[in-house]
Amino acid sequence: MTRSVVQALLALGLAGCCFGGTPGSTGTPPPPGTVPGVGGLTSLAPGFAPDPMMVSGSAGGPAQASTYGMDCRGTVAMMPNHSFTLTAPFSTLRFSVTAASDTTIVVRSPSGQVFCNDDTNGLNPEIVNAFPAGQVDVYVGAYSSSGMGAPYTMQVSQTGGAFAPPVVPSTPPVIGPGGIPQNCGMSVAFYGTVVVGSSLVLGGHSPWTGPDGAGSFVTDDTNWAPEMGTWVGQRTIVTSLDGLDTAGCPGVRVTADTGQYFWRIRNASF
Repeated sequence: MTRSVVQALLALGLAGCCFGGTPGSTGTPPPPGTVPGVGGLTSLAPGFAPDPMMVSGSAGGPAQASTYGMDCRGTVAMMPNHSFTLTAPFSTLRFSVTAASDTTIVVRSPSGQVFCNDDTNGLNPEIVNAFPAGQVDVYVGAYSSSGMGAPYTMQVSQTGGAFAPPVVPSTPPVIGPGGIPQNCGMSVAFYGTVVVGSSLVLGGHSPWTGPDGAGSFVTDDTNWAPEMGTWVGQRTIVTSLDGLDTAGCPGVRVTADTGQYFWRIRNASF
């Protein structure tokens, strides 16, 4: 799916003013929506850490990406997959998607510019550009119907350096209410709609019996400390995505306990 040179030049000519989306191209979006991405708003300030930041979700949706620009490909969700509030201008901000299927990306700048990309890294899209302060909306699309709902991870970085190795769930996760993965036994962490800054209600850890994602099997694993009961039922904010525990369950750190404990997201809710 090599981009047509003529189409790319025409897209840039129609945009008239926009040459910063490298790699990628620009277009004119419909009026910006008033609803943030499904993962909520994540605040980014220059020097943010960790860098790269990793978020995840499901690709594709009912809308044609070409709505946002003639060089935008595939289908996207009606709402952004991710929204970021930039507290100051960034001279470089990179959005790099990794998935097992063919994905696309649409990034809407606070200025109203739209940057689109398809196959920068194999079948994976990437946008690198300067951005002013304000809200950036990111849509991760599916190139074809076979990729609809495919899990992906996206790395966000303020540098142009090489990223960590691609992270793709080894098996499709079981998605529960609100887009939160329900299974353990993962070999790489997948968080669905949970991102840093998400507001979650904490739940007690239910036992997991099954694969641990590392080639072994666990029985009734809870990864639970009695003291954690103090915060069950409380609404709190995710401060970091903390990888997998010994049962292969993805977890987070939160504000409620000042980051003391590992909370499995499978038992949390929005």
